[in-house]
Amino acid sequence: MDDAVFDDGKGSGARARAAKSAVDLYVQRGQQPPGDLLALAYPDDLPIPETAMVSGGYREALNSIRDRSYLMGERYAAQQMRADREGVNMQLLGFYDAFQRQLRALGVPMFVAEFVRSKDRQDELRALGTTKAVGGKSPHQYGMAFDLVHSRLGWDLTRQQWTLLGHIGKSVAARGRMKIDWGGDWEFYDPAHWQVRGWRFLVPNAA
Repeated sequence: MDDAVFDDGKGSGARARAAKSAVDLYVQRGQQPPGDLLALAYPDDLPIPETAMVSGGYREALNSIRDRSYLMGERYAAQQMRADREGVNMQLLGFYDAFQRQLRALGVPMFVAEFVRSKDRQDELRALGTTKAVGGKSPHQYGMAFDLVHSRLGWDLTRQQWTLLGHIGKSVAARGRMKIDWGGDWEFYDPAHWQVRGWRFLVPNAA
């Protein structure tokens, strides 16, 4: 079979059609489709249709963090300007923008609490027990990470709500072939945190 027909890279080849069928099966069973499967099924679509992105019991979690009216308000707009983007890694910014487009399409208001963070601020947070990294050894000091929080609920989300957000973010990263890690997958659970994978190799002066 002609490779161009088998997989045209635009969501209309046989491979993409098979992936969409598999996504449909996950949804029918009330299960979350894997991010890499969504990447094959919807290579050019952003946002991904809600019926593919969120399924099963996670619909309740989605509905509990939705607030479409908030997305239209001035407070949400102001929150988007809160974190300084100067010095932030371009791949990370691309991921953040794509992630936010998907979240807005789902009706979920989120904003970045911090991109770049000073060493002193890092040590302050470590003293509070919210991070393990000392100043100079966090990706935040080099523009390689961000903390994403809910516009109304802040950090106070349930495990299921964070898991849903992690699924959405990882699916967006998979579709864009972006190497991004989520703090919700770590032993030190940090579900608001997203960072460039292997960031230390990209920062020559990292401590």
